Parts: sequence; C-alpha cells; structure tokens
Amino acid sequence: MSETDEILLARTAMGDRGAFKRLYLSLSPRLFPVLMQLMHDHQLAEDLLQETFVRIWNQASRYDLNKSGAYTWSYTIARHLALDHLRRLSLRRTQQLTDLEIAFEIETASESLSSQNTLNKVDHCLSQLKDNQRQVLILSYRYGYEQGELVSLLEHPLGAIKSWLRRGMEFMQKCVSH
Repeated sequence: MSETDEILLARTAMGDRGAFKRLYLSLSPRLFPVLMQLMHDHQLAEDLLQETFVRIWNQASRYDLNKSGAYTWSYTIARHLALDHLRRLSLRRTQQLTDLEIAFEIETASESLSSQNTLNKVDHCLSQLKDNQRQVLILSYRYGYEQGELVSLLEHPLGAIKSWLRRGMEFMQKCVSH
C-alpha cells in the first residue's frame, strides 16, 4: 500500500526521517517547477526548495489535514518563501535608494555635523520610536532578519510587522532629516 503525502507529512511531524525523505521525493518534483516559474533562476529555485523542506520539517506539526492537502500546504510554504524573497529584493533596492536619499539630505542639511553627531541623532530618533517599531527596525536592518523570521520570532502577524517597519522608517526619515 502506497502512503499518501498526508500520511507522510503526519509521520514527518512525529520526527520520522524516512517519511520525510519519501515526502521530499513525492513533492519536490511538483514544487520545483513552481519555484522556477516565480524565480526564473535555477540555483535560487533549488535554494528555495531546500528552504521549503526545512520549513516543512520544522513546521510539520502545524499541518492540519482538515484545512488542506499536503501538497497545497507545502505549495503555500514554497510560494510564500519565493514571494518573501522577491519582496526582500524589491525592498533592498528601494531601501538602497532611500538610504542614499537620507544620506544626501543629512549631508546637504548640515555638512558641519560630525559622524558622531549623526550617530547621536539616529540613536535619538530610534529612542523616540514606539517599542515595536524600534524592535523590528533594529532586528531587520541591523541584524538582517527577514519579515517572515520576524513573524516567528516576535509572534505577531506579518501585516503588523510590515506596518511597524514602514511606520518606523517613515518616522526615522523625518526625524533624521530635521
């Protein structure tokens, strides 16, 4: 009797490495083309496929057969990882431009400020942020956490994390430039 993906996923949730391997062999040929279609980069799609299965292994206990099939659940994980990666790339490009604009405004507004004064101003502005905004900004920009990682780490919804990041950056831009 052949095991279904749902059974393999349930056994994976119990730490069964053999079931996980069989689940990988069953799902990876179906998930990889999806990632290739989204990323248009073979190596990146392979990396995201690997990350997908790391998440599946770590989160298998969260799978609920009553809500979706194993493939649908795994597909959702893979798709979210790919979209998060694309958003990060877009955010980095936007952030690089924003960082340049902030740096230019700071330099133009007061070229006489020393580097230490600028750092003091940034620290001062950070101290005026709400705790949740300061926390996500520091974790994201100083320590490189991704939005999805912040959701798990801070146990708040993705929408809240995104909102805190956006509002925090908007405040920092205004505060540092004044």
